[in-house]
Order: sequence, then structure tokens, then C-alpha cells
Amino acid sequence: MKKIKFIPNLALMVIMFLAGCAEEDIMPFKAEPAVNFVSKSVEYSFLTNPADEYIQEIEVRIIGDTADYERTFNVEVINDSLTTASTNQYEIVGGVVPAGAFTGKLLIKLLKSEQLNTDKVSLHVRLVDSEDFKKGNIEANDFTVAWTNKVVVPAWTYYRFFFTATASTSAYRAIVQSTGVTQFTVRDYAAVGAAGAEALGTQFGDYVKQWNKDHPDNHLKHDDGARAGQDIVPVYYTHSKFD
Repeated sequence: MKKIKFIPNLALMVIMFLAGCAEEDIMPFKAEPAVNFVSKSVEYSFLTNPADEYIQEIEVRIIGDTADYERTFNVEVINDSLTTASTNQYEIVGGVVPAGAFTGKLLIKLLKSEQLNTDKVSLHVRLVDSEDFKKGNIEANDFTVAWTNKVVVPAWTYYRFFFTATASTSAYRAIVQSTGVTQFTVRDYAAVGAAGAEALGTQFGDYVKQWNKDHPDNHLKHDDGARAGQDIVPVYYTHSKFD
């Protein structure tokens, strides 16, 4: 009887031993850290920048864990139809992910030139492997930056509520000239609030109204867009002064 009891116990010990060995042999999978661009493109205008250069910051996000030291990533220029800038019109400063961060920035120095008075140039880059990062997902691996001295009209989503309903180059130029505002996104609106946004709109509206009063035969008009050739109509202005 003793032998009959011993054999099952021995078999159980062998099974437990083999299971323990199997657990030790299984190693957790850990992917190498990688980096992706957060968006696909950006445009910059030297319209309100008197300097000869501008550092364009392009955000990236890492795949993997943070590190307790600064890490770098690399890009290369793609010489395709999207790259129209010559090598003397830009400088790739480099890409950095700070210690402890899940996001980083690629810095590209854009240089002003006379060509930009009439043209827009662009640069197409893609991520490549570095000592700290592998290139990320292929759909988020490339980015295009364009720059010019001409006006680049931004998204009109919040402009329409406080400045003028329709976007155009001349309307945007008048906003910049009268208020110094070069962008007006939801973050900009949140920063100034409804009263601040209305005050900026009134500043712009008074500029338009005063121009039209001083130039009765040359009103400020939309030069392109849906209302090209029509007067720019401000949303707000000082009624007691111009009505």
C-alpha cells in the first residue's frame, strides 16, 4: 500500500517542478522605445516676425516608458515633391525628449529670405532610428513644415464669432494690424474670456470703421474667399462712435 501512495505523490512533485521551470523560462515582452509625430504638418508666416529666423517646434510622443535622463531622436529629409526648400533656408536643430516626459519636440530653424515674399517653401522629414529611439508607426512617421513671408490665414472657427464672419487674407491682415493677434483658437479664447474676446473684436471693428470713414471710396474689402470684393463687416465696433 505504501508504494501505491508514493507513486501519485512523486508524479505530483514532477509536474510541479516542470511547471516551475516553465514559469522561469517565460520572459516578459518589452518593446524598444519609439517615437511618433503627433500631427502631420504646420505652416508658419514671418508676417509679424521682424527677425531673420524662427525656431519651429514640432511635437512628438513616445511609445514606451519614460527615462530619468534626456533622450534624443533623429529625422532625415525626404527629397520628394513636398520638399521645396533649399538647404540654405533651414537648419534641423535636433529632437529631444526631456527626462521623465512622454512628449518631446523636434526643432527646425526656418530662415527668412526674399523668395518668401512671393513663395511658400516646405520641408518633408521622417523619423529614423537613433541610439535612444526606434522610428514609430509608419502612419505617424513623417511631417511637413512650410513657411513664407506671406499671410497664412489660420482656421477661422473662433474668428467668425468676434471679428468678422468670413475668412480672407485681407481680413486676417487687418486683424493682425489692429490687434496684434496672429491666432485665435479655443485656448486663446479661454485665456481672455468672452469679455476680452469682445474687446479685441471691437478694436478690430473700430479699425475697419475708421478706415472706411477716412477712405469712403476705398473700403476695406475681402480680397479672396467666399466674399471676395465685398466689404469686411466687423462683428463688434463702438456704435456710439460710428453709427
